[in-house]
Amino acid sequence: MEDRELLLKSTPDFDRLAFTVLAIEASAQKMGISPSEMRRRLDKVGLIKNLIQNCYDTLHTESREAVANEVVEALKNWEREE
Repeated sequence: MEDRELLLKSTPDFDRLAFTVLAIEASAQKMGISPSEMRRRLDKVGLIKNLIQNCYDTLHTESREAVANEVVEALKNWEREE
């Protein structure tokens, strides 16, 4: 198999990871912060696992904007409860 073909192959784990990165980047952009700051804040309240990864089956069918809206809303709610 050629290297190029290897790069095009996806696995369920790769798809979830790529979606997680997309969700973090889109929500960071929506909030006007860096992706690293968004990841830190999401990780602090447990939303990377509890929302983005655990709800992948539903979230990945939504638009990038809808995912960003859900992540930002959840983050604001969870940070308020801390």
